[in-house]
Amino acid sequence: MIEDAVDSALYDDDPVVRDRARQKIAQQANSPTIIALIQCLDAPQRLTRRRAAAILSDIPPSRGRPELVAALRNRDLPVRSRVAVARILVSQADGIEPALEEGFMDPEPRVRRACTTPLTPRPCLMRALMDADREVVARSAQALLILEVQVELSILRGAVQKLEEVPAPLIRLLARWSTETSALSGFAEVGVEAALDHLRDREELRGLMASEPVTAAWGLSRIGDAESKSVSDADPRIRSAWARSAVLSNEELNTLKDDTDAAVRWYARRALSGDYSVEVLSQRLQPHTQSSSPSARPPYGLRPDDVLPVVERVHAAVGLCQARFDINLGVAMRSAEAAGLEAVYFVGRGDYVRSPSRGADLAIPVHHREDAAALIRTARHEGYQIVAIQQTAGSVPYHLADYPPNPLFVVGAEDVGMPGDLREAADLNVEIPQFGIIDSLNVATALTVVLFHWRVHRES
Repeated sequence: MIEDAVDSALYDDDPVVRDRARQKIAQQANSPTIIALIQCLDAPQRLTRRRAAAILSDIPPSRGRPELVAALRNRDLPVRSRVAVARILVSQADGIEPALEEGFMDPEPRVRRACTTPLTPRPCLMRALMDADREVVARSAQALLILEVQVELSILRGAVQKLEEVPAPLIRLLARWSTETSALSGFAEVGVEAALDHLRDREELRGLMASEPVTAAWGLSRIGDAESKSVSDADPRIRSAWARSAVLSNEELNTLKDDTDAAVRWYARRALSGDYSVEVLSQRLQPHTQSSSPSARPPYGLRPDDVLPVVERVHAAVGLCQARFDINLGVAMRSAEAAGLEAVYFVGRGDYVRSPSRGADLAIPVHHREDAAALIRTARHEGYQIVAIQQTAGSVPYHLADYPPNPLFVVGAEDVGMPGDLREAADLNVEIPQFGIIDSLNVATALTVVLFHWRVHRES
């Protein structure tokens, strides 16, 4: 029954049991169940509140949104619950979330703060700039910065004048839209970083050449002020600014291509090849083809009801031998799927929590093997060659290795690594050179580094 699943998801000591119960609730939750979970958002125990919020976030908006919106409107609910509901609506939103407008009528500042996000209707964000709560003002300014929404200068000045202490996001928003005014003069002259970071006014930037020459040079180069260019300045940071700009002639860039500073030479070479042209830079603002993937929609990751596209996978796999932490299992599974592999093998541990994988297990088969010997036999039977990612006296740096055609990449436990018989049975042992004091990388991180290095070079 769904009630039993709620109890298990909230209170069971076994994380795998809780995870499976969450999946069941996400698929079967009804209105009474959702209302009961919303009531748990104000439970005395913090852990219960966190689990209830996580469960509600998993429920598809088509099933749970009406109850969440009603809860946000309900002033009789505790403030803590209304705040949590607002955050859940934000986590599930796929674009502007109209329900957040309800939160701006809430007398409690904490609720208004939770409703102030880039997904908030833009008229609400504009009004929030004049809110009585300084944090709401800061959040609305930050959201408008992210959205790159132009705000009238009169509104921004009014918001600044209203506050005794102006939050940095509001100064940044003022800087973003004050290109033709001196609205930022006071902030920039006293070295306020928020003003310096966004300053775009030509005259103000020129005025900073003495006190903030690097900031001024990069700002002037960005707006294309050819009159101010100084390609022979003694400071390589300033020469870099002009090499990166679009105002230099090929003759000037060819001179900088032979500069004494490596960074200046690098910028000049790229500029000569057209990497900073308007056409090339505009491509950075276009969506990637991967943005159409079902996993790219809030709350992000794959869900059981998603229609998955067919992917051509390579004859390769990943094995995790005695890994203990769910985050490592989930990240490794996600990396294996993203790299287009065909299978994942968990050795020793057969259960796992799905959440960290973001639904990758719905797209790639996950198998269990009892011990290292069973994994070795599987590798031989399936035609894999074992690549052990492990620091040993005989390991080869991963970027210099001669990889086999059908690798099974294996990592060991977080503390003791992998068993000796698996190291001996491996057809190749690779390691990631370390350049700092820390002796090794996290298990899932190390696997991901090696995996994608191999995958990219396999295609070349």
